[in-house]
Amino acid sequence: MNNKNYLLSIIMIIFLISACTKSVKNESISIIKENIKSTEEKDNSSATEEKETILPGNNVNESGINDMEHHVGNFDLSMSGFKGELFIGITDGKFYGTIKFFNWGNGTPQPLVNLKVTDEKIYFKRIIKTKEDLVKYGGTAYFEQDFYGIFTSDKKTIKGYYRYTGTQDNWQALKKTD
Repeated sequence: MNNKNYLLSIIMIIFLISACTKSVKNESISIIKENIKSTEEKDNSSATEEKETILPGNNVNESGINDMEHHVGNFDLSMSGFKGELFIGITDGKFYGTIKFFNWGNGTPQPLVNLKVTDEKIYFKRIIKTKEDLVKYGGTAYFEQDFYGIFTSDKKTIKGYYRYTGTQDNWQALKKTD
């Protein structure tokens, strides 16, 4: 009888170990599935965010511009000691643009708000108004800057000024040659 109890104990231990192992495996599989789902949701959310960063500006047909080549593309930007890049493009018949700095924030292109481009002038706002904006673009405080610029006669340079918290300073953008 002693041998029966011993054998029964061994069978019970084997059963418990296999049941626990199965439970751990199932739990691990559930965690892995959850992580995959979470990653997919983040990827989809990132794709949505990318679409949201294109903010349409004024209509190309109403801009009065005859030669788009000089008004769109990449420009080397300089403002108050900050160096970066201004991009102006066209999508769905409207201007859009981004601005990014190499020595400020995290170098993520920031969409231009209220962009208006004409044959001689450009206007846009640069805004960081949410905590998400601070994280995404690398800012340290909320702000709104108004940019005004004039294209030179050869359309290779934009010179202007920007306003920020009651102050005004200059900026300049030189068209990059492709």
